[in-house]
Amino acid sequence: MKFDLIMTGGNPPPYQTPAARFFEYTINLAVLAEQLGYNGVWTAEHHFSDGYFSQQIPVLAAIAARTKSIRIGTYITVLPLHHPIEVAERASTLDAISNGRFELGLGQGYYIDEFAAFGIPHKQRPSRLEEGLAIIRGLWERESFGFEGRRFRFEAVTLRPRPTTPELSMWVAALAPDAIDRAARYGCHLAGAGSAEVIAQYEACLRTYDRDPAQYHKGTLRLVHIADTREQAWFNAREHIHEILSTYNHKLQEGGVPAPPGGFFGIDPLPSPDQLANAKDLHFYGAPLIVGTPEDAIRELERSAQAAPVSHQIMWMQIGGLDPRLTEHSMRLFADKVMPHFA
Repeated sequence: MKFDLIMTGGNPPPYQTPAARFFEYTINLAVLAEQLGYNGVWTAEHHFSDGYFSQQIPVLAAIAARTKSIRIGTYITVLPLHHPIEVAERASTLDAISNGRFELGLGQGYYIDEFAAFGIPHKQRPSRLEEGLAIIRGLWERESFGFEGRRFRFEAVTLRPRPTTPELSMWVAALAPDAIDRAARYGCHLAGAGSAEVIAQYEACLRTYDRDPAQYHKGTLRLVHIADTREQAWFNAREHIHEILSTYNHKLQEGGVPAPPGGFFGIDPLPSPDQLANAKDLHFYGAPLIVGTPEDAIRELERSAQAAPVSHQIMWMQIGGLDPRLTEHSMRLFADKVMPHFA
């Protein structure tokens, strides 16, 4: 099991700091993550929001320049908002800059306002993602590649720079059955979110396409905050976690994503920030939150490893609005007391 961090770019009011300071803080956290022994750092994309990076690639390039061994990646790039040729070029460039440490995570997105602003029909998300995956694969693996599809058409071109290896890692975000099948069909690692059912479906789909599940990574996204006591951890993070879950609820509903029984996060409606700590069924897309002590983290990770074994725990510790000192303390506690348990 590998332990990674995701930096979403959350810098919301009333805790907002100037952008230059926030980027410096984010890059320094990535450097600290390398020093503490984390496997990788990832970024996330959304537009017109104080919760995410609108441009991930410059941030990851800056992190690559300040680090030597930690892996870097996108979790995820909203592929339908971009031309696949540009995504392939950016990925292979970051791959070269980082000396082969880059992982490309892709998804179809769902934010209504993003697609409207970019002039892309919301209903074209699946077809644009599917064609984009085929184009990026083709450009990476072939010296000359052209494409003729419903959304994209171009004569044969040659990608420059070439990836360091044709097997440059590609991940796809998937929760629904069609998306899970797509990830397996294109031989992509799973950028998941914690549900045992999703992991099982993905592995079954891989076998359908004669792919060995042992050769593919499965990531799960976790909301994590570690402190010296459980009460302190919830006191630190409760308002910020509540804001994240509330925003997701609004955007998912706006995007027409059907909610499962119990809502997207296990409880509908969401309890108040002060009641989150006692919400028994609370989860983040199927993964229970890890908010508490190192011992709490160990217990939850052991439980989830038995229920849905994954290769990468992608931990959301840089929670928007949280005091950076608390984030660093959480990272250190996890690295010192949790990671060695799973070594």
